Amino acid sequence: MVRRARIIVLSLLLCLVSLTATALPDLVISEMRLEPSLPQAGESVFIEVTVVNDGPDDVEKPFFVHFLMDGRKIAVQSIVGGVSSNRSKRVAIEWLAIAGVHTLVAEVDPPISRIDESDVSNNQHSLMFTVALSEETVAAIGPLKIVVAPFSDLSGSGFLRVGEGVSDKLMDQFLGMGLRVLERSELESIMQRRELNPSLPSDLALAAQELGADILIAGSVTALDVHESSLQLGVLAIRSAEVNIRLSASLVDVYSAEMVGAVDAEGYAEGTTGFSFDLTGFLGIMASDSDDLCGGGLQTARSWYSVGEAISIAYHNPGAADWFSIEISTSIGSFVRWLGWQFVDMNACTLWNWNQLNTSNLQMSPGVYTAKIWDGIAYVAQVSFQIRPGISLSVLPATEITVGTPQFEDTVVGSALNAAVDNLSVNLLNSLETASATFAEEAMGSAAARSPLSSRREGQIASLLPDGRVAINIGASVGVAQGELFEVLGVANVIVDPQTLEILDYETLSVKGQIVITEVRDRVSYGMRTSDFQPAIGDIVRWLAP
Repeated sequence: MVRRARIIVLSLLLCLVSLTATALPDLVISEMRLEPSLPQAGESVFIEVTVVNDGPDDVEKPFFVHFLMDGRKIAVQSIVGGVSSNRSKRVAIEWLAIAGVHTLVAEVDPPISRIDESDVSNNQHSLMFTVALSEETVAAIGPLKIVVAPFSDLSGSGFLRVGEGVSDKLMDQFLGMGLRVLERSELESIMQRRELNPSLPSDLALAAQELGADILIAGSVTALDVHESSLQLGVLAIRSAEVNIRLSASLVDVYSAEMVGAVDAEGYAEGTTGFSFDLTGFLGIMASDSDDLCGGGLQTARSWYSVGEAISIAYHNPGAADWFSIEISTSIGSFVRWLGWQFVDMNACTLWNWNQLNTSNLQMSPGVYTAKIWDGIAYVAQVSFQIRPGISLSVLPATEITVGTPQFEDTVVGSALNAAVDNLSVNLLNSLETASATFAEEAMGSAAARSPLSSRREGQIASLLPDGRVAINIGASVGVAQGELFEVLGVANVIVDPQTLEILDYETLSVKGQIVITEVRDRVSYGMRTSDFQPAIGDIVRWLAP
């Protein structure tokens, strides 16, 4: 009997422990609301979420709600007083609406959970919605073709691809709005081929006009200010920072090369830095390295680097202003990666950065590597350096300091930069709409002034003949002449008018090389390659101005 009583008591105790263990809170986002519910680009949107505690136990500690737009964090709000069982609280933020299709996610008490809950699978709520351009805006700027030049990085911050990253983000936003955006790589190709100076608005406008753009957007990152602090909690040090970024941009009429609009924008973010290293120390190191690099010729900051570390290569140009590119190779001369063209003025210094990845984006193994600089005719200088095995604790990972990488996007600097680009795109949209009438009139005038032949000097490779000749599907009927040069483009998503066979649009993947026309017939021409490259049927061929 006593034994039976003990078993009953033990069972009751186990049930009590079980009930106690499951008597936990359960935080759920029950509602997400936008005001206005159908926002238009440029409007301030009020985003509100309702957090409910569906569990039997109260939440007494503070916790956080994270807001993410299209996968990137835009805000964090705290709920200080907790939430009682079966009660709810609301939290809200404001967001500047950017045109396009968006996915908003709100997450309560995310991954590093402060609250012990009975169910964490229901802590997220998502909403997909569309921000539209107004009908007036679509009518005003929809027909215009836009090209965004690489932004100049005047911040001196030491982060990699800052100017190019801002240009890429701006282009992505414009494409998401449904605007007609031309490839920046094509603009740079024209600039390099025609030896134009990207620091001169007139040269940029000339290249943009040849590309077929109506509007050129050029700009700069004028400041990137960081104020870092550290909070010591026992053995744990939490690094936080305030970041303020300033951008400026101008609208250039490609037909007159005149600036017809100028805008500025700022972006601010604060919170934990998100970096694995001391941010203030990094900024000081990068500033010191930049000063040391420009002593003359082709140089790297150091003779060796750890695996995964960003490698800066600088060239001080003692001769005439020109375009230069950097090629990375192994110690035995095997090609690794091309770092692209940059224009370098006389007695000026320009930096290239290599993230230690090859053309397949794979990390290169430890060893000795050589950087050679090419001026379009010959290699003019080279420098060797070593990648050593092992990972140093003092390494600045290239992925964290390169604008556009997922690792950079998750940092406080990435958040501030995204906020600045968001504000800049809205300001540019307003300026574009204001100046659209001028652009439209000049575009029509320019189209009328161009000869019908010159506007159609674009075709495709129709056949590759056994004797090496390349046949293209345009000829004398559109003005092709013997001896002319055409560049061959690797493309995707080619759109051709089914009736006229006119090429309407395409995406450029690469510039493969050039062909010189040796024979012209009415509707077909034949050419020979001027260098060793592999053309393909369907590649676009585009006339090169002499």
